[in-house]
Amino acid sequence: MPVGVFFSSGTQRLRVIRDGSSILRSASVPKPVVLVDTREQMPLPLYANHPNWIGGERRATLKTGDYTLEGMENLVALERKSLADVVACTVVSRQRFLSACARLSSFRWKAILIEATLEDIKGGFAQFGIPSDVHPNAVCGTLDAIEAKFGIPIIYASTIQDLTTERAASWLSKHFTYWWLEEHGHGRVLIDSDGL
Repeated sequence: MPVGVFFSSGTQRLRVIRDGSSILRSASVPKPVVLVDTREQMPLPLYANHPNWIGGERRATLKTGDYTLEGMENLVALERKSLADVVACTVVSRQRFLSACARLSSFRWKAILIEATLEDIKGGFAQFGIPSDVHPNAVCGTLDAIEAKFGIPIIYASTIQDLTTERAASWLSKHFTYWWLEEHGHGRVLIDSDGL
């Protein structure tokens, strides 16, 4: 595969199988509605890019995180950070970021979505036009410490917005579907034959 060409995410919904058959229709499994914080200036196009996984979006004022799910506002929070944001959060806005992480840690399902790969970070920030004296190891070390201290998974995505959007849509839709299935007596499993 040539560099810069990626497989599409596809157009199918998540597979939810019981006894070899899909129960999406019979159990009326809905798609999640994503709540996007009003402070997000350029939100990820989750519904526009992934209507197979996301049922809609609406703006809301969120105290913690940039994205959550309708009906799960106290359970799920996804914090989004661009590469420039995460560099700034390592030094300039560190205390505010750590306070946000403390709040984020109280959610049952949470993550920080980094709009960069580990390779991007370790390659330095000048290549992305981010002037900074912050060392890439300081950024990585801060993110590792946040994950270790607060139990918040760090999701390294991509500087390519479509890939980051796909990652966020997949993460949110799976958390919603597992929760919905469990809440409606179908067990916390997508495909019963393998238990995942």
